[in-house]
Amino acid sequence: MNKIVNLKDLKKGSSLAFDHNGQKALLIKLSEKDVCAYVATCPHEGGTIEWDDDIKKILCECHLSLFNVADGSVYRHSSLFKLKKGLTKIELKLDENGNVFAL
Repeated sequence: MNKIVNLKDLKKGSSLAFDHNGQKALLIKLSEKDVCAYVATCPHEGGTIEWDDDIKKILCECHLSLFNVADGSVYRHSSLFKLKKGLTKIELKLDENGNVFAL
């Protein structure tokens, strides 16, 4: 398992970039004990995704596509292309001390 961060070191609504199996990844802290993580690559053309705390969505700035944080599904995408596949979710484990691990 790969330790990413301790929950106390990450503010609610913030994100953290990390490396997961040689890929860029993004961890988002949704609440005091709720986090999620995705491979930080848009499934369309491989653009990097970012967390936008103002709108509470994951954004790919290449085509202004938005993804739902809960499951990585497509929320809205540019009319220039068809995008049906969502983001690749990374399974996480939290231990009793609040450490977050990628599986």
